[in-house]
Amino acid sequence: EPPSPPPERDDRPEADDDIVEEDEATIEEAERATHASQAKSRAVVLEMIGDIPDADMKPPDTSLFVCKLNPNTQDEDLEIIFSRFGPCTANILRDKKTGDSLNYAFIEFETRESAEMAYEKMNNVVIDDRRIKCDFSQSAHDQWKQFKLGNREKLIDKRRAQAADLASAGGGVASSTQVVGGNDYQREVVDKWNA
Repeated sequence: EPPSPPPERDDRPEADDDIVEEDEATIEEAERATHASQAKSRAVVLEMIGDIPDADMKPPDTSLFVCKLNPNTQDEDLEIIFSRFGPCTANILRDKKTGDSLNYAFIEFETRESAEMAYEKMNNVVIDDRRIKCDFSQSAHDQWKQFKLGNREKLIDKRRAQAADLASAGGGVASSTQVVGGNDYQREVVDKWNA
């Protein structure tokens, strides 16, 4: 192949400005594309090792994480305080054994706008003599619950189909509880089978 021709030279002073602006725009676009590609790669790796249920999942945009709470602050207190931005529910996390507050909570709003307003207005506010910190929740707890529930239902349906195949084959018929092979699913499969 013949070498490509050299670019045409434009001697106008404003021509160099146009090139610089285009170069800056393309550099920014390239950086954005690189960051997006790296984020996607990280998400795929996290999905492969089981840290997140789906590489395309995003954390909820209606949930705030609130930390540095006073141990005496209650769920109802937070709901009263944060409800001025819109309907919400507060969930202070507690120690499983003692029931003591772990000094952080999740506030769920019905709309994204309410969560954004609460984040802007309530970060660094003093509640019960403590300066709290607010941020958007990065927790994937709800997505994990839905993912696990969905997979469990698929597994139960698959095993129920295996039991039906065994029964229709006429050979060594196994009960649905034997196909499931464990107490975890036994009651659910039997209930679904009998329904």
